[in-house]
This record gives sequence, C-alpha cells and structure tokens, in this order.
Amino acid sequence: MLNLDRDVVIVGAGPSGLTAARELKKAGLSVAVLEARDRVGGRTWTDTIDGAMLEIGGQWVSPDQTALLELLDELGLKTYSRYREGESVYVGADGTKTRYTGDSFPVSGATGAEMDKLIGILDVLAAEIGATEPWAHPKARELDTISFHHRLRANSSDEEACNNIGLFIAGGMLTKPAHAFSALQAVLMAASAGSFSHLTDEGFILDKRVIGGMQQVSLLQAAELGADVVLNSPVRTVHWGDDGEDGHHVSVVSERATVNARFVIMAVPPNLYARVSFDPPLPRRQQQMHQHQSLGLVIKVHAVYSPPFWRKTGPPGP
Repeated sequence: MLNLDRDVVIVGAGPSGLTAARELKKAGLSVAVLEARDRVGGRTWTDTIDGAMLEIGGQWVSPDQTALLELLDELGLKTYSRYREGESVYVGADGTKTRYTGDSFPVSGATGAEMDKLIGILDVLAAEIGATEPWAHPKARELDTISFHHRLRANSSDEEACNNIGLFIAGGMLTKPAHAFSALQAVLMAASAGSFSHLTDEGFILDKRVIGGMQQVSLLQAAELGADVVLNSPVRTVHWGDDGEDGHHVSVVSERATVNARFVIMAVPPNLYARVSFDPPLPRRQQQMHQHQSLGLVIKVHAVYSPPFWRKTGPPGP
C-alpha cells in the first residue's frame, strides 16, 4: 500500500485527468493520479485486434477543439483528415432513402426553411450564452427547465425539421434522445463548438484523426508523469478535514494508495461519483444532480476491409 504526500491528487487517468496533472506539474506542484482501470486513456482506447489497429473509444478532432490541437502539437502527434468524398444517404420521415451530395439534406423547401430558422435561433442563443458560464445568463433557468425536444417544437411545427436539427446534438453529440436533456445543455454544446452552424457543417465537425490513435494523448502524458500514475487503484473514500501543519486537508484512499493532498480533482464522469464515499458527504443537491445526470449510449462496431471498395461503387441505393 502506497502512502503519498502531494499538492494535488487527481482521480481518473483519462485525457482530462492526465492533462490536469501534467499542467499542474509544469507549474511546480506535486501530483498523484489514481486510476481504477489497468490502463490510462478513459474513453479513448486504441487496440490491435487480428492485425488491425482499432480506435475502440473516441477518435475525432474538430477545429473548435483548440486546446486539444495545441496539446497534440506539444506532444508531437500528427493528424490526418477524414475521408469525405462521395454521396450520402438521407432517410426521410416516411422511411424513404435518398442519395445526395453537398451540405444540405434533400428535404422540401418548406422544411429546409424551417431548419434554417432553427439553426439561426440556436446560433443566436449560443452566441449570447457562451460556453464558459451558461448558468449565469438571464435565460439559463428558462432553457434548463424545458427539454431540447420541446424547445425545438416551440419554435417550429415542422416535425421533420425539428427531428433533423435535434439529430446534430442529440444523436450526433450527446448520443441520447432530445427529450432526455435540457435546451440549455444543447445550447452549451453548440456554444462549445463555436456555433450551432459548426455542428451542421460536414466540413467542420469530426474533421481529423490522430495518426496512431487518440489514446496516445494519454499514454504520452502518463509516460511523462511516470510513477505519479497509479493504475488498478479504484478510489473508495475521500476524507476532508482541517488544514494540518503540512497544509494537507484531503486524504484519498484507493485500492493501492492513500494520498494526502491539499486539493483533489475528480476527473471522472459524474455518474461515477456515487462509487466514492465522501467524508463529510457532498451537498445533497449535488448528490442528486450526479444521480440524475444521464450519459449517452454508443455502441461502436468495427468492420475491416482491404481495400475500401465502397469508395468506387458508392453507397447502397435507396
């Protein structure tokens, strides 16, 4: 059992936790990172299966992710552009499939106009509210007490337009139904991308991938941190107390280590907070928020071909 004294202890060795640890260490502070799994990377995971290198977790880099792009450059990682040539298939409200090219869905003029209207409304809200303090905006409560689904329908009676616009955030970003999160969360997602229009721009979103896989962001940072990263060490308890003579007032106990520190960073999804016992407990409302915050659901399927024959034949017909 390790017994460590640090300035900061970070729970979670995904990209966020490791980046925080690396930046703190660069600033002259001592750190320890505790990770429950036997690997770093969190939801980024690159593995080789039957000779094929697969990104089992997150893989995309978009132009709005400026901090990530700077980190990739700092770590010496290169990117390559997504293949974008060819036709797409649009499935209409009645199930009809239509092949098309270009940025616009092949919908009626009326539906297209409603989609443009909704995009404009969301762009204005994203610009007003911003990505740094959405809760501080006068419209925050109004937007947070209505689902994204109902907010769209309050602004348009065109069901196909609402479904299409909802798709960019619900299915595309948060990977859960538009009725399962608030309009404020949708606006925050749009604001973090710079605008809602960016999310609808096929030439902008999901732009590049990392040569060798996204997990390298975590692997390289963990290599720099060395023994400060402790794997196979799920955190069980976070004890808060008064400042001691050494300035430590938090003790984090995991399967393999106890870390006494001045601060703790929880770099894990909020729904995992319940697996940790906090002493004294977190505020009741914060606990309720963690319990009710749902994450998206993605099932990723890999099919490996050599060569990519579909680029010559095109997508399946309608």
